[in-house]
Amino acid sequence: MSKTTVRQNNRFFLFCIISVGILLRFLNLGSRSFWCDEFLAISLSKLNIHEMLGWIIRNDAHPPLFYLIMHFLFNFTQSEVGLRILPAIFGSGAIILFYLMLKQMRSGNYLLSLSLFVLSPAAVLWSQTVKSYSMLTFFSLLSVLMFFNFGRTRRSVYAFGWIISSLIAVYLHNYGVMILLTQAVMVCIRKKDFPPKVFLLPLLIILLGYLPYLCGPLMSQIAFVKGATHTVTNPFLRLVHTFYYFVFGETLSPLNARFVLPGAVLFLLFFAAGLFGERNFLWFFSSLVLVAAVVVTFVIRATIPQNLIHLQPFFFIVVSSGLEKIFKGRKRVIFACLLALSIVPPLHYYYRGDSSQYHDAGRLVPYRQIMQMIEGEGRMGEAIIVTEQRERRFSRFFEPYSPWDWYYKGSLPVIEVTPATVPNLERELADIREKYDGFWLILSYGFVEHQWNDRAKNFFSGGKSVKIREIRVVRNYSFLDILRGKGKHEYYFVEVYHFIKADHD
Repeated sequence: MSKTTVRQNNRFFLFCIISVGILLRFLNLGSRSFWCDEFLAISLSKLNIHEMLGWIIRNDAHPPLFYLIMHFLFNFTQSEVGLRILPAIFGSGAIILFYLMLKQMRSGNYLLSLSLFVLSPAAVLWSQTVKSYSMLTFFSLLSVLMFFNFGRTRRSVYAFGWIISSLIAVYLHNYGVMILLTQAVMVCIRKKDFPPKVFLLPLLIILLGYLPYLCGPLMSQIAFVKGATHTVTNPFLRLVHTFYYFVFGETLSPLNARFVLPGAVLFLLFFAAGLFGERNFLWFFSSLVLVAAVVVTFVIRATIPQNLIHLQPFFFIVVSSGLEKIFKGRKRVIFACLLALSIVPPLHYYYRGDSSQYHDAGRLVPYRQIMQMIEGEGRMGEAIIVTEQRERRFSRFFEPYSPWDWYYKGSLPVIEVTPATVPNLERELADIREKYDGFWLILSYGFVEHQWNDRAKNFFSGGKSVKIREIRVVRNYSFLDILRGKGKHEYYFVEVYHFIKADHD
């Protein structure tokens, strides 16, 4: 096969890979209702800028830039597609940047690293969620690309690009500083390739640009994080969780051994080999970044895999280096295909919406569809009763609301019945039954104790009401309960019932 034919084939494969990545990040972008974490961005977007900044500094663990961007976008659209379009665009752009970085900095085959990033279930998920992670990945990759280009050419345009992209990254998320710190380490230990006298000025400008946040708001956020509750405190477990997350994301159950075991073994094998792989600049930088991730995981208890997702492309570089080190020729191609295929199942479960595979089934609650059904079938004299607590952190700015309030556009009253708002459940439900002729009961088992929901359901099904509709959606279980030895108890995340009074005509 001639070199021209090989180049044409590579271009064709490259075009297909990038096209698939972009398609995955835009596919079904608006099909699902907003998730609870997305409602935080929505709530902050409803505030003016002064109120938003004050709230973030006191009550959040992230810098304000992403929320400011969403605030301006919120003025033009409040739809799922509209608010998710930027994460999808930047998630797609990150693919292009990763390709450019691999193309410029690697002498070997870069298609595997790119393919793994394109198919990454975690990268796809965060490209379809109103959170900062896809933008953080984009600007982290841009910062690294500009850093290396500046080192290679010494052109001021790359220094400017490095400064701007780095500042955007650290103002999008505090963990964006990990890329910057790794770059500073490179300047310190690879002085021949990155002369300090050339690189110190841009580094100083970046530090000065970050200083207003570093000296004030960041300290408040650190205090906020220290007071937060952490589910997993063992750093070794968090490290294992991060490795799992980088490979499978959060749409493949750890109990699904037929996919988890072979995929984990392959990635672990080639990752371990990759730590002793080829000694080029990009491999060295990637190794330093991952060492920093390990250190942060041990030092900062609040670290969760999502915080480190912008480092995932460098994980794939090390994995690819390990494969190149162990296998050559046809065997390398075969195992490259096996690596790529091992992360397809969580993608399949993600788009299928298989709640039994999701780590957080709350992402799949069909708030919009349920409330549209009630709008169409609800009648005057009925009430909607929900057991999901309304968001009250912003009560000084606007009325508390839950996702059910957000999606309901009808005229029936939506009544919150939660342990935080109702001291006596049976008495409250008796009062509601006296006032209304019909009841739409929405039980959220993922947010309230099961016993509370069962009491509410038993109250209306006890003989004084007639059930005319029952819907149960999002089947799930608690993986933490399994780890604690409590067994696998499946339940439905949401149950919807329509009751009318037994004596109602």
